[in-house]
Amino acid sequence: MFLVLLAWGLWACSAPQPQYRIGVSQCLDDAWRQKMNREMERELLLHPDMTLATRVAHGSSALQCAQIDSFIAERVDLLIVSPNEADGLTEAVARAYDAGIPVIVADRRVHGDRYTAFLGGDNYQVGRKMAEWVDVQRSGVRSTKERPFALLEVCGMEGSTPEALRHQGMVETLEASSLPMPVIYSVSGATDAYAAVSEFLKTGTPIDAIVAHNDIMAVEAARAVQNYKCQISNVKSQISNVKSQISNVKSQIPIMGVDGIYDGLKAIRDGVIDGTVTYPSRGDLLIQTAAQILTGEPFVRDSVIPTYLVDASAAATLIAQYEQQMHDVEILRISQLNADTHWQRLQQDNRILVAGVVLAGVLFLTVLCALLLNLKKIHTEIKDDLLPQLEDVEEAIGMSRRDEAFMERVKEIADAHLTDPQFGVEELGAMLQLSRAQLFRRIKKITGLAPMDYIRERRLLRADELLRTTDMTIRQISLELCFNKPAYFSKYYKDYFGYLPSEQIREMK
Repeated sequence: MFLVLLAWGLWACSAPQPQYRIGVSQCLDDAWRQKMNREMERELLLHPDMTLATRVAHGSSALQCAQIDSFIAERVDLLIVSPNEADGLTEAVARAYDAGIPVIVADRRVHGDRYTAFLGGDNYQVGRKMAEWVDVQRSGVRSTKERPFALLEVCGMEGSTPEALRHQGMVETLEASSLPMPVIYSVSGATDAYAAVSEFLKTGTPIDAIVAHNDIMAVEAARAVQNYKCQISNVKSQISNVKSQISNVKSQIPIMGVDGIYDGLKAIRDGVIDGTVTYPSRGDLLIQTAAQILTGEPFVRDSVIPTYLVDASAAATLIAQYEQQMHDVEILRISQLNADTHWQRLQQDNRILVAGVVLAGVLFLTVLCALLLNLKKIHTEIKDDLLPQLEDVEEAIGMSRRDEAFMERVKEIADAHLTDPQFGVEELGAMLQLSRAQLFRRIKKITGLAPMDYIRERRLLRADELLRTTDMTIRQISLELCFNKPAYFSKYYKDYFGYLPSEQIREMK
């Protein structure tokens, strides 16, 4: 019986750990959402207990609702939904939420509050940034009543929430500007931006700038403008009014896009388009939030990601950061592959060991009895001789000066932001000018803790100090130090100190 239990225990040790299954419902498969998917996969390398199952609705609200219902039937542990539209997806999201599945709504909002968390950009603010860019372009252009500044807007999917909010934000900001309101022409580039812009240019309507609702459409608009100018030049000798047509298409029409995807940034760097407005997808934050929800940690329920204008100089910096991230991801993938290979070898070794244990059972029991008889002696030797030696060695080695200075800097930054609810691993890495993967490896190597665990430890130490030196209540301290609920604070406090904060307060009294 003992051998059977031992064999079963060894076999169980070789079994993979349980994993959380996260369903991802994407409304489209465009470049921006592909970027989001890559960011989620990159962050997932740091969360080996999670797996993703992604389904794409290709712009169909009905198909996306059906896919969400299938995730509900499969009882995924968490659901990430990027809705095609609020009206069509609100009830499907609510069904998942009511079924007890945590739901993170990404990018586009749904109606009501039957979801767990939201993370996305503000499309109205994107429109305002578009207007700011237009103001810069028209500030140096002389316009008159007969010839006002003319803007061509290349829109996305007709009737979509992002398109409506971006257009509204742009128009309202332009109307509030001190400059005269420009004439705005709109074309739909959802299916073929190149063809839509080309057809507009053929009308001969003068335009001074082009704004597109994503970077890909902006690049296609630039291609259409360049091709139109070439066509006019090629037939110069055949058209009597060619000069007036060429004047309607300036030698260099400023063009901007939206999203800040890698291809858009390269187009800015190469001079194809002039700028973009970032609309961060932040798939990494989606996975981080999912991890916090699944493990019961505090999380931000409503996160709005800020947006920025990007010119050529900023594009070069963002491209370098993106390529460095890709390099880091590749290193992580190789490390994960090596770890998986090593794990498979360990499993194989365990199977061999199980067979050996069963075949040599009698001998094993004999050895085990001898080991038990000497256990107390060995324990005494380790306690009285070996452990003090190891402690002396450990103390003599210590941290290197570089690591000590680095951790002092980490501690200084963390302590300065203990009350900042937005402060986390991403912000710490930015202040130390380290990527998330570099920060994780370095702090883990020095302290044995993940960066988020180290930040939580600093908050708990500060909380203990406040409990001992102030009259603040447990609730006040938990909120002060960004524990959203006192229950979470009490749990982590007891896990760290071994007793509840209320016991600390009673002892101080």
